[in-house]
Amino acid sequence: MMNAERSATTQGAAMPVRADAQRNAARVLAAARRAVASTGLDVSYHEIAREAGVGVGTVYRRYPERDQLMAAVLSDILTELTDTAHQALDCDDAWEGFSSLFTSLALRTAQNAGLSGSLDQHGGPAVAQQRRELLDLTRKVIERAQDQGRLRRDLAWQEVLRLTGAPAVQGCVLGLEPDPAHGHHFVLTVLLDGLRTD
Repeated sequence: MMNAERSATTQGAAMPVRADAQRNAARVLAAARRAVASTGLDVSYHEIAREAGVGVGTVYRRYPERDQLMAAVLSDILTELTDTAHQALDCDDAWEGFSSLFTSLALRTAQNAGLSGSLDQHGGPAVAQQRRELLDLTRKVIERAQDQGRLRRDLAWQEVLRLTGAPAVQGCVLGLEPDPAHGHHFVLTVLLDGLRTD
């Protein structure tokens, strides 16, 4: 009986540690996403730990190799976008589904420095598979909107997809600095208006 009680007590004491570890893991991943978004994929473990409010050892224990951390960040972003793509395909209104996915892709690309060019380099086979799945879903969403006559057909799906990178280009033009008041959403509105048939 005493052994059972001791076992139960030990398990009860261990559970908060596991829950704590899970919370820390979630905080580290969320912090890594924010750090990558603002700094790029070269962000240091110390910056991520500071952003997460944990010790740098916690980051290293969770992700001993840098590639593991980058793969986790990229996988998290791709999972979010893949979910949006599935919702877009399930949407009765093909244009509404397309514009939702287009907006999500554009904003994620603009918010995550160097994301698109790093998927194959940093993610490994699992992330490469996620990228292929997202590309296939995106093609279906675009072609479905074209088939329903809601999205202009004179652009290939790849060209439509490349346009999602336009809001990320906010450089100086002929000495004219970008206007923060006319941010990504303004550019997105113009793009979507130009893509819509009606």
